[in-house]
Amino acid sequence: MQEIINLFEKSNNIVVFTGAGISTNCGIPDFRGANGLYSFVAKKYNLPFPEAVFEINYFKENPKPFFDLSKEMVSAEIKPSLAHKFIAFLEEKCKISLVMTQNIDMLHQKAGNKKVVECHGTYSTATCLNCRQKYSLLNIEESLKKGEVPYCKCGGIIKPDIVFFGEQLPDNFFSAYRNPPKTDLLLVMGSSLTVQPAANFALSLAEKHKSILINFEKTYYDNMFTYVINEDIDIFCKKIWDNIKI
Repeated sequence: MQEIINLFEKSNNIVVFTGAGISTNCGIPDFRGANGLYSFVAKKYNLPFPEAVFEINYFKENPKPFFDLSKEMVSAEIKPSLAHKFIAFLEEKCKISLVMTQNIDMLHQKAGNKKVVECHGTYSTATCLNCRQKYSLLNIEESLKKGEVPYCKCGGIIKPDIVFFGEQLPDNFFSAYRNPPKTDLLLVMGSSLTVQPAANFALSLAEKHKSILINFEKTYYDNMFTYVINEDIDIFCKKIWDNIKI
């Protein structure tokens, strides 16, 4: 553990890559677990397949399952975890180059991070699927909290700017992918690294730099990382935070 603490202390260009596992302690179920969000929504709405909730063509015909799930994501009750706060602390200490997240829960921003790329999109903005009118979260927040489908004045469905299956990832992801920031440590937290192309961003950095993977379960890519920690992410972050000198 002391080696890892030393690595945090001497690194000034940390790139963080986070997945659903960093938010499970906040009360948000992960997507693919036995009790995950896919399983919950698939059973409730008898979906043709669990991922249909994020499939753009299915959404256009059946938006209700997605907006039911969205209640969990925008709930005011959901607060950043200790791990989110630790990453914000590292940015405050000028040690973070970039936070790349697969999550759509906005918890990094709630914790105080500014250097965030949401590679699977965001709830902070939304777009009418019919007339392309743009909306902010404030415009549709009440509908989201109730699990209701928000509609534009033109009658079109207002879809949060989340990346669905069949849609392109945002430009800022590809910009970071093509021109990765200066990196002296890669920190992957709570991701199984199975969803592409986002995971390739982390894996390409793991090939070139010191790296730490913290995930509750083993992954197929464990051997690519300098250190692999299989434990609760908040517990790991508390150990580092309690002992780091920066």
